[in-house]
Amino acid sequence: MAFDVEKEIKIFWIVGLIVLIFYGLWLFISYESYNAIMDGGIYFSPVAGRIIGAIFIAWLVIMIMLYKKLDNWEKIEEWVLFSVMANILMLIAFIIGIIMYKILIVGTIIAIIVNLFFAVLGIHIIMQKRK
Repeated sequence: MAFDVEKEIKIFWIVGLIVLIFYGLWLFISYESYNAIMDGGIYFSPVAGRIIGAIFIAWLVIMIMLYKKLDNWEKIEEWVLFSVMANILMLIAFIIGIIMYKILIVGTIIAIIVNLFFAVLGIHIIMQKRK
């Protein structure tokens, strides 16, 4: 079965929007509830959590603005690359947390799965578009 890269870009974008809305608003509005549910333990920082939520909301706004340009790869290529790099760097941060600080909580495992999904899909899209 051949891949339809244009459809993959839309899936990447729409699922990304959903994830950013969910986590961005949840972290920004009530990081305490996120921390309690995900068993954050001693690594609880409501300010840092809200900053991450704010970054996710800003990322969401930019993605909404760029949605109209999905058909023009040249206009969104840098943002797809940014998304891939951000997801890879977050994966590295989670792996460092697991190895160095023994952080293995539900939230970390979920975040690793989500970041891995977006990193792999983004890399696949970039490779397909460069062919």
